[in-house]
Amino acid sequence: MIRDEVGKGAIYLYIQIISSMVSGFIFFILLARITTTDIIGTFSLLVATSEIFANIAVIGLPESIQKFVGKSFLQHKPADAKVFVIISFIILSVGISASCLVILFFKDWISNSFAMGFGLVIVVDLMVTSYAVYLVLYSIVVASLKTKVLPVIIIISSIAKVILGLSLVLMGYGILGLTLGYTFFGQILSSVLLAIFIGKIFKSTKKITKPEITIRNASKSLLAGGIVAWIPILITTLGIDLGTLVLYNTYGSHQSGVYFIALAIANAVNAIVYSIFTISLPVLSSMEDGRKSFVWQTIRIGAIMALPLSCSILFYSDDIMQLIGSNYEKGSSSLQILLLSSFPIIVLSGVETLVFSYGQYRYTLTISLATSIPRTILYVTLVPIFGIMGVAISFTIGSVIGFIASTIVANRIRMSIFWKPLALTLFLPLFLAFMFATLNVNYIIGIAATIIISYLLLMKLHVIEKSDGSFFIQVIPLKISKPFMAMSIKLEKIIDWFYR
Repeated sequence: MIRDEVGKGAIYLYIQIISSMVSGFIFFILLARITTTDIIGTFSLLVATSEIFANIAVIGLPESIQKFVGKSFLQHKPADAKVFVIISFIILSVGISASCLVILFFKDWISNSFAMGFGLVIVVDLMVTSYAVYLVLYSIVVASLKTKVLPVIIIISSIAKVILGLSLVLMGYGILGLTLGYTFFGQILSSVLLAIFIGKIFKSTKKITKPEITIRNASKSLLAGGIVAWIPILITTLGIDLGTLVLYNTYGSHQSGVYFIALAIANAVNAIVYSIFTISLPVLSSMEDGRKSFVWQTIRIGAIMALPLSCSILFYSDDIMQLIGSNYEKGSSSLQILLLSSFPIIVLSGVETLVFSYGQYRYTLTISLATSIPRTILYVTLVPIFGIMGVAISFTIGSVIGFIASTIVANRIRMSIFWKPLALTLFLPLFLAFMFATLNVNYIIGIAATIIISYLLLMKLHVIEKSDGSFFIQVIPLKISKPFMAMSIKLEKIIDWFYR
């Protein structure tokens, strides 16, 4: 039952992420045709700055909400969940106010360091507010496991922000129009739709008696879990976004814009993994036994979903970046290096989610520090020398060191990680993609062939278990699952041959 809940939740999150990835890719292709890399570079600066301060503002609430609100929903205590939600917004309002005031206080330093005028400083404050509110509302929906609505909301908001963002750029509003249209108003629309849906979720709580948890205990739990999660997440965010800030400050907006596109593509691939572990946290927090086995299976499924795609793109990075525009080809090597971080990110994310669900926050902090401190040090060291490549190298080395730390932590808590299936899931698509690229196979055919053949071979090697297919058909929406069921019946003999 729990597996089905996680599966359904993860599938809808996956659909949402794919929708965001496709709309974002289309947006940047069109944007590259009508504007310059300098504007995109400045946009990357505003996004990176707002993400850092938004993660300061939320004080770790998204992870804390997923743990405590998710646990309340799974234990059929919606009244308790409602108390947690109300308290979280009170805490959030304090965090947003503090973050925005800090930005305004340091406005002169920000202007001098990044040539950011007062108008853009105000825009950053607006972005911080909208993004922080969106993060909390999104985490509430994820905690409820009612993620079916997320693809609809994201598709609606994506279409709106693409149209609005591009329109404002074409009307001559430049970076201001791009930022407000694509980011601020897009997040506002998403937040409004999420808030409406959350209101419907809690509508039934009017018939329920008083909550079991007190406001005081709920506040303590949210703050304790939030602050513990806050430091690792803030460190991780700095480890990702600080590279953009250092690159912008050292080389200017042009190289920053190229790197921003490469990072966006790599993040889109890795977001597939994050969706699985995001939906797993509330479930893990409510489990008494079997967490380690559950997380191993989640790592295995995450690798199967993400690695064939990341490995195939790795050898066709020139073609992918050229789709954005000829000015972005120089970012192909950075994209390749960033994609190498996919495998370590899968493992470290799984172990980090497990220890956080156990409440072993010291291990959570250890993995985050092992990932982000090397990144930060290397950004300062390598970016002035190697530019875009320096940022990508720093990011990936940090991921590898975090991966090593996570394997040590897994050993300490006696969690079994089976390396053979993970190695096959990594090296099979790597070999296939390398072979197709060497033979100069068209990138569309090469990427598709790599993914399809990888899955067939992984089925034959029983890395993809037969039950995975049945499980996938059970958890996806009925309208989508019917064609898959019909196809599986027709291909039953062929499927059986793979599992002999």
